[in-house]
Amino acid sequence: MLTIPKQRSLHLSLTASGLLFVMCVLGAAFMPRIMETLIRIHDTMHGHSTLTYTDVILLYAMAYAILAVTVFTDVLLLRLLLRVRRELVFTPGSIRLIRGISWCCFLIGFIFIAVGIYFRVALCITLLAGFLGLCVRVVKNVIEEATAIKSENDLTV
Repeated sequence: MLTIPKQRSLHLSLTASGLLFVMCVLGAAFMPRIMETLIRIHDTMHGHSTLTYTDVILLYAMAYAILAVTVFTDVLLLRLLLRVRRELVFTPGSIRLIRGISWCCFLIGFIFIAVGIYFRVALCITLLAGFLGLCVRVVKNVIEEATAIKSENDLTV
């Protein structure tokens, strides 16, 4: 199995998180064009325009909400990675960040349920976001237990 040295892996994660932030900014800038394309695809699939003005407004609102939650999640990830760099992994602050990341995954999944009304493929993303949220939640529980053990050991010594 391929292993990457710890510092290089951390640097790679920080870089990927930074790139995600840039992609979100670009996504916000190009959102109208992206939404026009998605609406055109929706209309083509149905043979005519089935979306009302209200539907279009709701889709824009959901798209920007997903983008906002993604940016917030990325900020939490960046903060967590910076804590890892400072070797502050098994701390209540890190647990709070991981908990926030898991809730953001669930929130994105919830928003995609609403998008699924218009685009059925979005329901697949709902499942993926829910599964990712669950995985992050399990990691949070493991880190939380390890933190409790570490605190107990620190008090013993």
